[in-house]
Amino acid sequence: MTVPIALDAQLRVAGLTPTAQRRAVLALLIGRTRPLAAQEVHAELNRSVRHIGLTTVYRALHTLAEAGLLHTFDLRGQRAYRHCGAAPHQHLICTSCDAVTECPPDIVRSWLNELYQHAGFTPHPDRLDLKGTCGACANK
Repeated sequence: MTVPIALDAQLRVAGLTPTAQRRAVLALLIGRTRPLAAQEVHAELNRSVRHIGLTTVYRALHTLAEAGLLHTFDLRGQRAYRHCGAAPHQHLICTSCDAVTECPPDIVRSWLNELYQHAGFTPHPDRLDLKGTCGACANK
């Protein structure tokens, strides 16, 4: 498997050694809208790349999440992982298809400002997950 240089750079910037396992896990999750549980990551890697142990997948996911390269989500009682951008953002999570969309920051700033004006409440905007139904599922 040819590893994009940008993948190694992301790992190094996060302070991680770009091991084959971390590269494979990160490459699998980049560009996906739906977070994957460790068992799903394990199954996909073993189908498409090469054999990798489930414990190794768990370790890589945990390390990548701790370094800030992956976000974790609780989906149907399981921890799931998704690659997100480095800038602060919020997530819109569809409870039907599990798709995660990053909410535009200007919308969030406006909403948080209104929330403060009406309730005097200042949430910590570093991580807000709003659950609901995405447009595609609502139109089914």
